[in-house]
Amino acid sequence: MLSRSEGINQHLHASTALTEPRRARPPVPGPVPGPVPEARSTGGGTTVAGLPRPSASERLGAVGLVALAVFLPWQLALAVRPVALAAVIAGLLGAGLLLALFVPAVAGRVLAPPGERATAAGGPRSTAVVIRVARFLGDVGAILLSIAVASTLTETPASSSAQLALFTTASAVGWIAAFAALGLYDPRKLVGGSEELKLIIQAVLSGTVLTVLAAFVLAVPTPRSWVLITCAAGLITVAGTRLAYRRVLRALRLSGALSTRLLIVGAGREARDLWRTITGKGAYLGFQVVGLVDDAPPEDTWPGSPPVLGSAKDIRELAIANGVQAILVAGGSVTTDTAEQVYRDLQGLPVDLHLSTGLLGIATSRVAVQRFVDIPVLGLRRVELTGPQQAVKRAADVITAALALTLLSPVLLAVAVAVRLSGPGPILFRQRRVGQDGREFTLHKFRSMVTDAERRLGALSASNESDGLLFKMRDDPRTTKVGKLLRRWSLDELPQLLDVLRGDMSIVGPRPPLPSEVARYDEWLRNRLRVKPGITGLWQVSGRHTLSFEDYVRYDLFYVENWSLALDLFISLRTIPAVLGRSGA
Repeated sequence: MLSRSEGINQHLHASTALTEPRRARPPVPGPVPGPVPEARSTGGGTTVAGLPRPSASERLGAVGLVALAVFLPWQLALAVRPVALAAVIAGLLGAGLLLALFVPAVAGRVLAPPGERATAAGGPRSTAVVIRVARFLGDVGAILLSIAVASTLTETPASSSAQLALFTTASAVGWIAAFAALGLYDPRKLVGGSEELKLIIQAVLSGTVLTVLAAFVLAVPTPRSWVLITCAAGLITVAGTRLAYRRVLRALRLSGALSTRLLIVGAGREARDLWRTITGKGAYLGFQVVGLVDDAPPEDTWPGSPPVLGSAKDIRELAIANGVQAILVAGGSVTTDTAEQVYRDLQGLPVDLHLSTGLLGIATSRVAVQRFVDIPVLGLRRVELTGPQQAVKRAADVITAALALTLLSPVLLAVAVAVRLSGPGPILFRQRRVGQDGREFTLHKFRSMVTDAERRLGALSASNESDGLLFKMRDDPRTTKVGKLLRRWSLDELPQLLDVLRGDMSIVGPRPPLPSEVARYDEWLRNRLRVKPGITGLWQVSGRHTLSFEDYVRYDLFYVENWSLALDLFISLRTIPAVLGRSGA
């Protein structure tokens, strides 16, 4: 039987900031910079503080993104309306601030003598201010540009230049106030791109309402077409500007020019998973793990583990001595008393404190901070497909499958002919799989292997390149020449659209397992069978054939535990580039 720990070792963590309300903080006593890892030489050049030197392409790419995404649109708008001049100035100021942050950081890292740590733009707090001001100026430029575009395409909502200037200023102030109120200048709310996009949509809609209110108060005649164009243009310009800044900041963090020194409290399995995520897939967050803190660290740490610097009672001294800017408490690896002690000891320090939930595969959209009298608790939204949701999902599956079969009918015919001509055997390959609630069904694919492929499987077991219950070979000798082409472009899976119409599968869902796999599931892994298997899923858009069995399980269970129509749409849209780009093929 596969146990829970065997099925999954990594999971996603929702973090909750435990910092007090923003107020003036006393200066930190003592020297902030602490011991720094010695510079060492690698194939990519000298590294400082364990981070790679940014390449020339990264530097040029960041500068180019700012120039193209910030300067050119507003320069073109300059010819549209004079008010766009303010947009040009604001956009260039925002770009200049980011460049002012970028150039010294890169220069300091590249020119710093071995063993010395470069400081970027005067320290972490001033860097955060620069980024916040750059976002603010970029938003101002985007708002003014949207107003300029709307005023050009429709009738100007003012009778004089003075009235137009007053109305534009009032509108911009209202938009910026909505942005600030919704947290678009709070870095803790801007970690994920999807979360930032949701805030942008809410802020633009709120800003549009405030603009209409300003028009009413100032007695400015505002056509409905002008309001709609301003809203639409605002969504495009603000989202485009924010995306450009996000790309620049991502490049800065990945290059190591803009990093946050992080200390992890805990040294157990959860701390290991946090470290792997932060230094792996989450490298774009810019965290540099300087060490671990644990009262009773395990005797054997994992390969590549950062050093254990001390115990939780010394957290304040360790934070000051190592120049720590953020601390992450592995909630499942430490006791409640330890977490409380860390929280109390860090009071007054300019350090951001985060607490992982320790919950397996929980999306942050399901987590809400609640209060039971004076005790903060985490509430989890239940995820179950209601009757209407099941009907919507089924209707979407049927419509999508029917349209795909109709549009792809020439491709299906061509593939069928190619398979028939590739050698003896049937055109379709049929195999028993396990579907929703453990019911078996027959899955259909275009045949991509020789007819006796399953009989020859035993002889190839020693060449298995996968782990767990999967069998994978990159150069499987049983695959035909036509089959290799079909698998490369996922064309062999097109007949599964018929399985969707029959109700055995869904467009999006977990990978359909074999009965032999399910026979070895424990109760926890059987949660994969709560929904219909899918043609595509998180596993499909996250690596496909390069994934391990553990990764398959992790992605499938995350989907089951966090299902939503929005998640289905996200996966469907990600599938197209994943297939065309042959990601993981």
